[in-house]
Amino acid sequence: MPVAKIYVPAATLTPEQRYEIVKGIHDVINGVEKRPSAAQTYVLINEVSPNDWGSAGNVYRPGN
Repeated sequence: MPVAKIYVPAATLTPEQRYEIVKGIHDVINGVEKRPSAAQTYVLINEVSPNDWGSAGNVYRPGN
């Protein structure tokens, strides 16, 4: 079964956003692989502390 790993800055997602990410990725994987919608797909959301996260050459800073 497929496993998708997602990394996000810590404490940035609401429970609703987590649900949407898991559901969306599940749907995409099953659609691409032509699997039934109920097929098992794991989505792991990993929270990364602000000091260990960077984008566009900069260290992530909450609120910026």
